[in-house]
Parts: sequence; structure tokens; C-alpha cells
Amino acid sequence: MQTSQIRSTNALAHPVVGVLWLGLGAVVAGLVTRPASADASGPSLTVGLLTLFVAATVATYSLRYMRADPHATGFFARLAALVAAVLTVLFTGNLIVLGIAWCASGWILAGLIGHNPTWHEAGAASRRARLAFLVGDAALLGALGILGWQAGNLQIDVALAGAPMLSPILATAAALLLVVAAAARCAQPPFCNWLLSSMTAPTPVSAVMHAGLVNAGGFLLIRFAPLLEASSIARLFAIAVGLGGAIYGIGIMIVRPDIKRSLAGSTVSQMGFMILTCGLGAYAAALWHIVAHGLFKAWLFLGSGSAIGMKPRKPAAPLTGGTAMVAAAAAAGAAIVVLSSGAGSANSLPLLLGFATAIAALTLSLRAQTPMRTNVMLVLTLVALFVLHASGLALAEVAIGHDAAPPAPKWAVLTLLAAFLGTWIWQQRMAAGRGLPLALYVRLINAGTLSAGHKGEQQ
Repeated sequence: MQTSQIRSTNALAHPVVGVLWLGLGAVVAGLVTRPASADASGPSLTVGLLTLFVAATVATYSLRYMRADPHATGFFARLAALVAAVLTVLFTGNLIVLGIAWCASGWILAGLIGHNPTWHEAGAASRRARLAFLVGDAALLGALGILGWQAGNLQIDVALAGAPMLSPILATAAALLLVVAAAARCAQPPFCNWLLSSMTAPTPVSAVMHAGLVNAGGFLLIRFAPLLEASSIARLFAIAVGLGGAIYGIGIMIVRPDIKRSLAGSTVSQMGFMILTCGLGAYAAALWHIVAHGLFKAWLFLGSGSAIGMKPRKPAAPLTGGTAMVAAAAAAGAAIVVLSSGAGSANSLPLLLGFATAIAALTLSLRAQTPMRTNVMLVLTLVALFVLHASGLALAEVAIGHDAAPPAPKWAVLTLLAAFLGTWIWQQRMAAGRGLPLALYVRLINAGTLSAGHKGEQQ
């Protein structure tokens, strides 16, 4: 009986998988054959390709993962509906359609989180997600309502063209609502608990979130950049929200012992950094971040099951003395270069932080007295990553149509560098066995945990 159930599940699932792969092939073929003069939205096409590729990969993976699940048919139906809703968000030009599709994608995702209706933990996580999405959806609808009302037109391009002419109060209100909507979907504090508790869902659900769902807030800020730029208060708010989320997510990632919630904490941190770059006006860097992080984190979630039962690695020895001074001096030197160069833009900030991270990784390797061959390979890998990142930024700028990043504010560079060094010192303290203050540790390790009667996770 179980064998026949597995066969019927696969038979129902194959059409969904086939349609996703055919859709991806059609989009790629359209990009290759379209005339060079054809007008198309670069960010929409870029995130659309990410959505179709990740969703098709997850659906293929799910054929085996969900083969014995009695609710597999509903899972694949929701997955197809979710992809359709996300693609509608990406490509629609109407404010009403965008609002409906945005709300629908959140509610469908909440349904996937509560995939198993007999499991109380999944139901509680689904309700928590719906509550967070309700706040974010209301904020987005409010922002879209202000835009459409002031422009007297429901077309997004027309409404955005009139954004700079909005009164300061209305522009600030709409932009702040836009940032709140992005923060709720990107699981930034205080909305991050929906993502952390959603780890009770099947692993494919955690992976498919990165196909234009949890990172949809970044696309929203890129798409409505003229509105965000019309309010300096909203941009400062986005920077503050992103920086807070980045630091908070790193803390969760460090303390959580389970692989999926550790990855979820990393996602909170990365989404915070993405919102921060949008607040700084580095839209090309944010678009590149959406694609790179979406592919990498979906892959990590799909492979998270293989991490269970693995022997934990011994943590690296903390840096001391001169080694730590060299790392700090190198990071500070990079900041001085950016600050002193008149050509420095907000898009250079990811490269700056990447350089600081590379210095920290190299100094850790030297401190551990690894073989010279390993250090050489590490340096070559870091160089390759920098080249890839720089090329990715170039492609993202082409997709957006222009380099929208203004000169990097000096205070922003110093704030980011201070946050990086503070986090790095924090990690070094933990590696030295000093740990965290008890209240902070308890707060971080319990982040996203359901009530006492509904504890548990599904790996």
C-alpha cells in the first residue's frame, strides 16, 4: 500500500516539476533571443530567474523527500501557486495586482509552513507567520494606497514618477510603510520569529523561501527606490533596521546548536545587510546579494540533513596579540582608503566588509599554523571571490540600468566597520571560552521558540 502511495505521489508531482523547468527554459530562451533594444525590467528578470531556478530545483528534490508524505499533493499545489504569486509580484505593473499577489504569496508560504495539519508545532509556526505577514501586508497596502492616490493612476511606473513631488509628510509615511513591509517579509526584528519558528516545516519549504520570498523585501525596495529616496528619514530607518537585524541574526547563528535554526539566524543577518545596502542606495549590491544569497542558502538548506550526526569541528583558537592587531589594522586601512577616495560609492561597502572578513579568515588560518599550501589556496579563493563579487556588481548595475549608488557617507562606513569589528571581537570572546552574558545568551537561543507545549523541530 505504501509503494502505491509513493507512485501516485510522484505521478501527481511530475507535472509541477516539469512546468517549473519548462518555465525556466522559456525565460532563458527569451533572454537570449530578445532584441538588444527590448525594454525589460532588469531586477524583475534577475529575481524571476532566481525564483524559477530555485523552485524547480526544490521541486525536483521534493520528489524523493515527500514521496511518503500523505499531504504531498497539497505541498506541490501550494508550491506551484507560490511561484505564480511571486512571479506576479515581480512582473506586474499595476499597484492593485502587486498588493494582491504580495499578500497571496505570504499566505501561501504560511500554508506551506503549516504543511502537516496534524502537527501542533507546524500550526503554531504557520499562525505566527500569518500574523507577521498581516502587519507587513497592511504596511505595503498603505504605501501603495498613498502612491496611487497621489498619482491618480494605478500604474507603478506612473506612480513612482510622481514620488519626488509628494509632500514631505506623505513621502515619509509611504516610504516608512514600505520599509516596514520589507522588514516583515525579510524577517527583521521584531518580525524575525516567524522565520525562526518556521524551521518546523519540511526542509524543501525552508529552501524555497529563498526563491523570492524571504528576500522579496530587497526587491521591493529596489523596485520602489524613487519612493525610498524621497525620504531621508526612511533611508535612515532602513539602515537602522538592517544593521540591527544583521547583528541580531549573527548572534542567533552563533548560539543555536541545531543546523536549521542556525541557518535561519544567518538568513536574518544577511537580509538585514541587504536592507541596509538598500538604505545606503547601493541597489546594485542589493540585487547581487539577493541572487548570491538565495542560491547559496537554498543549497545549504537542501544539504542540511547531511550535517546531522556529523562530528562537530573544534572551534578555531582565538586571535591574540599581534595577529589581532594586524587584522584590525588591515580592516581600518581599507576603511581609510574608501573614505579618502572621492570615487567611493555605497556599492563599495560590501567589498570593504568582504575584505575585512578575508583578513580575519587569513589571520585565523595563520594563527592555527596551517600548512603554507592551505594558506595559498585560501588567498587564491579569496581573490576569486572578490573577482566574482565585482563582476556580479557590474552585472547588477547593468540589470538596474545605472549605478544608483551615491557616494558612501563616511559615518556609514565607520558604523559598518565598527559593527563588523564588534561582532568579530564577540566571536573571539566565545572562542576563548568567555561566552556571552547569560541574559543575552538565553534571549538568543530561545529566539523563535514556540510555547512550552509546542516545542520541537523537524529536520
